[in-house]
Amino acid sequence: MSSVQNSKDIEVGDTAPDFELLDTNQESQKLSDYNKKGLTILAFFPAAGSPVCTVELCNFRDSINDLEGKNVKILGISVDSPFANKVFAEHHKFNFPILSDYDRDVIEKYNVVMPSLGKLKDFKVAKRSIFVIDDKLKVIYKWVSDNPLVEPNYEEIKKVTSTK
Repeated sequence: MSSVQNSKDIEVGDTAPDFELLDTNQESQKLSDYNKKGLTILAFFPAAGSPVCTVELCNFRDSINDLEGKNVKILGISVDSPFANKVFAEHHKFNFPILSDYDRDVIEKYNVVMPSLGKLKDFKVAKRSIFVIDDKLKVIYKWVSDNPLVEPNYEEIKKVTSTK
């Protein structure tokens, strides 16, 4: 049995696993450094540059001013390299960190592993997933899709982040 099958789902009310990942400048970023003064949205996405991932992250980019006014930070997370994420982030002028889970440790901790991507069998990527984490590292919202073509409900996320 793989470690993914043994992973426990992270549910609302659970403590979010802390992690340290490299950003597009290959600098370490820790979840626990972001959530100290507000909410953090973890936006796991399958592949930098893919059409649905681009739409999703551009939606977050375009709503960040509203969210930051409520002291909400966004962290995009994919298994792509920091180099691929950098090209993706610069091309779309993302105004939040895109982190590289190239060893797939964090997607396993959060149990959001998609075992194959399209015709790329056994190529593990992140399921499109959203976790909202409060300042005590508690999960206050969770959404995970088994279909990489489905986007999250942005209005639902805004509602959750505006009530905290």
